[in-house]
Amino acid sequence: MKEYDGNVSNNRHNELTHVTQRLRRVLSKEVDVSVGHQQFLSDIILEAKALLNVSRVSVWLFDDVTNPEKLVNFANTDWEGVITGPLPELTVLDYPNYFRAIVNGETISACDAITDPRTKEFTEGYLIPQQICALLDTAIFQNGLAIGVVCCEGRFEPRDWLQWEVVAAELIADCCSRRLLVHELWQMQQRLTEMAFQDVLTGLKNRRYLMDYARSEMSRHQRSDRPLSLLMIDLDRFKLINDEYGHDGGDEVLKQFARCCNELVRTEDCVCRLGGEEFIILLPETEVAKAMNVAQRLREEAAGLTVQYEGKAIRFTVSIGVADVNLHMPFSQSLKAADQAVYQAKAAGRDQIKLAL
Repeated sequence: MKEYDGNVSNNRHNELTHVTQRLRRVLSKEVDVSVGHQQFLSDIILEAKALLNVSRVSVWLFDDVTNPEKLVNFANTDWEGVITGPLPELTVLDYPNYFRAIVNGETISACDAITDPRTKEFTEGYLIPQQICALLDTAIFQNGLAIGVVCCEGRFEPRDWLQWEVVAAELIADCCSRRLLVHELWQMQQRLTEMAFQDVLTGLKNRRYLMDYARSEMSRHQRSDRPLSLLMIDLDRFKLINDEYGHDGGDEVLKQFARCCNELVRTEDCVCRLGGEEFIILLPETEVAKAMNVAQRLREEAAGLTVQYEGKAIRFTVSIGVADVNLHMPFSQSLKAADQAVYQAKAAGRDQIKLAL
């Protein structure tokens, strides 16, 4: 029976305690998960490189968790800054044994990667050219499934991975999993926010977004003493379009007109669907005279637009009210003024532009 070595056990415990403390400190830092994977994972993999004394650490994620065909390299200690261009990939067809091991959640502690059956597939194309001899690769898990792998590479000579190093690599993979989960939750929150502020039919911003955005812009323009203008657009005789072509035909007209608005305005302009056939365009740092010019171009574009629906050509016009946003009054007052100008445009025969008084 082998005699128990207390010193070895204590050393292993001390090493793991040291690793855990350093990783906990890294995870406690606030990071911006809205940026790319390289930026929000870099602190973890750089810490891993130092802790394990390896040549390179990289994070690879499956293209599809349920049926993976590729591993894509999203973060690497060799990279600096934002990565542009295509990311490196590994395919299951080229490396079936490696993929099988990672999908099964194995930790690959290859002392000699060239002879290990799970990694020797990389010999000619990667291990020899890069002088990689030892690999310590561990799966990243979420919801009980492997979603990718943290790859730790040692150069020049084989290496016997110690037990505490294997455990440390698995802890590092768990750190990546946690950071990736935070990123996923952030993305979900962004999608929910977009849904809350987006008109489903046209893809434009909705009334709720408009009111929040307008308050912010009014405050900014008041501080800088810059003009802010508003267009309110109403599609003429839209009820007749719905009656003749059905609501699907009317919806197609709304979508095409929304696209027309987006193509006409600047990036900084805010195009919203107020509801029904009414649209709003908020024009930052724009005097009302220039807003009238925008309205004229939009009126002409709408009049020249033909919407094809079920083999039929739908034509329509718009009536537009233009208002100079009063920065010292509630935004609803400017909306009301623009609405009254639209009413005047319709009363004048439609396909008109009127300036709010």
